[in-house]
Amino acid sequence: MSRMLGRSASTVLWVWALAACSGGTTGTDRTDQTTDDVDTSDTSDTDTPPTQVDPDAVLVVPTGSGLALLELDGSIALSRTWTELVGNCGNCGGEGASDDGDGLLVSFTNGGPNREGAIARLDTDFELDFRLDGFAFPHDVERDPADGTLIVEETSADRLAWLPADGSSATPDRTLDTSNADFAGNPNGLDRFDHDGRSYALVTHRGGGGGNPGGVAGGSITLWDITTAGSPEFQWRFPATGAIDTPHGAMLRQWQDQWWLLWAHTEGAPNGGSVGLAVADAPTDAPAYVADLVPEDDVGPFNFLRGVELSADGRLFATDSGRGGGGNATGQVVEAVMPDLAPTGAVGNVDDQVLVSLGPATALASDLPSPYEAWLWVRSTSR
Repeated sequence: MSRMLGRSASTVLWVWALAACSGGTTGTDRTDQTTDDVDTSDTSDTDTPPTQVDPDAVLVVPTGSGLALLELDGSIALSRTWTELVGNCGNCGGEGASDDGDGLLVSFTNGGPNREGAIARLDTDFELDFRLDGFAFPHDVERDPADGTLIVEETSADRLAWLPADGSSATPDRTLDTSNADFAGNPNGLDRFDHDGRSYALVTHRGGGGGNPGGVAGGSITLWDITTAGSPEFQWRFPATGAIDTPHGAMLRQWQDQWWLLWAHTEGAPNGGSVGLAVADAPTDAPAYVADLVPEDDVGPFNFLRGVELSADGRLFATDSGRGGGGNATGQVVEAVMPDLAPTGAVGNVDDQVLVSLGPATALASDLPSPYEAWLWVRSTSR
């Protein structure tokens, strides 16, 4: 393990970051949980969270050429091009996807010079329900249970835009943008989830990016309570001070009785990307930074890390879009074991990181056309 103070550090010492590491996350009894029949029809979060992956789960992977579903052994369950999914889309490129009950919501660029893009809804058979163009680099789309509207994250417009539920218009009903002092702009990751009867939106903010010529790291992650339509309430910002460098696709996941914040830290390591980790006892608590996980030579370095996922049984997935992160790049989805680590007191910004080896990892799927993310999904037959 190495504490890196500032980005000028030239030597990093590694230790294996396996579950056998000494010391666990503070304040938690890490005994095995027992599962009950978890009721997913409510959002009260009173059931014991599962400790095993649903056997029907697949990884949803939007790519530069279309959409793929991966079995957890890495085999391809489905692969379709953007044109097959959404109509004429020869120059399209993938961005995000989200669960919409009996289908998926997807966002994608459509070949415009300024990363103009579109959203679409696919039903359970991956047939097109609707497609809506006219967005400024739409990174993600989610459904808001407060009123059924669609939340489109427009990176180039520095906003979240709420649209009619049926996708009939690209004109937003309302927005969350930089007119709110707590909204940092440049959003490039949106994950909506429920907890304790309330609805939340986790937003990743890319920032300028220290990895760009003349760039200065300016990334962050924010959490918003969006339970009441039209009245988003700011919860916290990570890191508490300073910035992270070009984060993508942050997620909050429950593992071993705590809530783990994970993000694809695209410029988080001296020679590429890392998986950022922070932890809290509840999602509304500001998370404490734990570490940045950096791959060994077996799967690294990460050229353009864009997505992360954590399963209930501690399987960690990282999606690397490949060198350049677009165009003709080929990438991989990597699997590793979630390490048993605890906060050290580091802040987690670019001037105060803890770099830890990802440990033994395998390429679950490789030579994918610019994969953007890989997240666990169990297809439902009803909303």
